[in-house]
Amino acid sequence: MPSSNLNNWINFQGDKLSIHDFIEMYKNDENKLLKTVIKFINEWQSDTPYILQNTSGSTGKPKTIKISKSQIKESASATLNTLKIKAGDHALLCINPEFIGGKMMIARSFIGGLNLSITPISGNPLKNFKFQEPIDFFSFVPYQLERILDESADKIEFLDKSKAIILGGAPVSDTLAKKIKTQISNSKVYSTYGMTETVSHVALKLINSDKDEAFTALENIKFSVDERNCLVIHAPKITGQEQLITNDVVDLVSSTEFYWLGRHDFVINTGGIKIHPEVLEKEIAGLFENKSIKNRFFVFGLPNEKFGETVNLLVEGEYDHEKVINLLKQNLKAFHVPKNIFTTEQIVETENGKISRLKTIENLD
Repeated sequence: MPSSNLNNWINFQGDKLSIHDFIEMYKNDENKLLKTVIKFINEWQSDTPYILQNTSGSTGKPKTIKISKSQIKESASATLNTLKIKAGDHALLCINPEFIGGKMMIARSFIGGLNLSITPISGNPLKNFKFQEPIDFFSFVPYQLERILDESADKIEFLDKSKAIILGGAPVSDTLAKKIKTQISNSKVYSTYGMTETVSHVALKLINSDKDEAFTALENIKFSVDERNCLVIHAPKITGQEQLITNDVVDLVSSTEFYWLGRHDFVINTGGIKIHPEVLEKEIAGLFENKSIKNRFFVFGLPNEKFGETVNLLVEGEYDHEKVINLLKQNLKAFHVPKNIFTTEQIVETENGKISRLKTIENLD
């Protein structure tokens, strides 16, 4: 552990404690969050050169991978340097430390000499959080920030005084992006691109900008594409390999910038026309927002003898079926209109709250 961390503290429920005292106070506590945090701290301080980490399982079967501590240090340093987070700054942990995003908030605090506050994980983690002093660095999943903006207007001032807010775990919707642009003007809010294999994010996209920003690489990271136009990441010190080939289709602007289009796994080829569900979902989300349709949904393909595949829509919960069909037919291109609209009581999620398209589809009749 870096010596710079010896004078820093961890705050939980108003108690500012040294790392040692924090572990001593809570080592026998049954609180799952605290147990997970302490487990990672002990792993970090041990002589073992790596940690074991489960992948999220949002696009396939979860697996366990080894991540070296040197990879974690490289990733943490790249983020801290890019966001200009300095020793003595104050970070907040309010996302699940069982997953790489949460672990990296703890690791960045140790590596960068930051003070760290911990709050229980919830949809609105700031609702009951008492700010003893400003927080410089926030990390949320998009749903959390949207809840804060909708429900806790008194906390927006604290958000806007921070140096940076990063959002990961799921794409940022156009609806949330609009709320961010109108309510947070001083602090920079970023959408992140990354995965467990890249030790959290390798690129950031500024959301509260007056233009459509591309994802931009952190320091010492380069990008290219393969024959499928899928992103290839060149960051051996972070990924542990010379190049990491992803299944994310992108529009590559340069070796350090790209626009994300969607997963290659999910591309729908209907009559020779390739449709990225994630792009179509953004269009549908805008239509739903205008008509105050708040149901969650996603687009997916199904095999079809005539067209190869068809476009289909799955909607969660109760809704006006005719209203949705007419809305889509009137506003979408003909080959974008879903062939079928399926309904499910609840979309299946992974342990860290990501939508599991594959498992949800498997549960349909």
